[in-house]
Amino acid sequence: MHLLEVNNPVAVQRGVLNAISASNRPESLDNKTVGLIWSGTHGGDIALKRAGEMLQERFENVSVNFYTGGNYPTPPAIVKQAGEECDVIIGATAD
Repeated sequence: MHLLEVNNPVAVQRGVLNAISASNRPESLDNKTVGLIWSGTHGGDIALKRAGEMLQERFENVSVNFYTGGNYPTPPAIVKQAGEECDVIIGATAD
């Protein structure tokens, strides 16, 4: 007699496993430091740099710090550093 074992091929999505709630949003970005985290994927740096420029045009006295993660996902040390140095973080990947 043979035993047939059937497995469900559907896995839990990585985003669900690592999901955390979003932080409270500031009322304004005036006088804030915004961190831009790029994972290294093609085009993400261009999108982030443009977003930083647009924020500086729209809000007063906004500082922008750019962080390069080097690969996907961004290493936790980079995310931690950005969190300690910035009021708001924007992360992006692109292809």
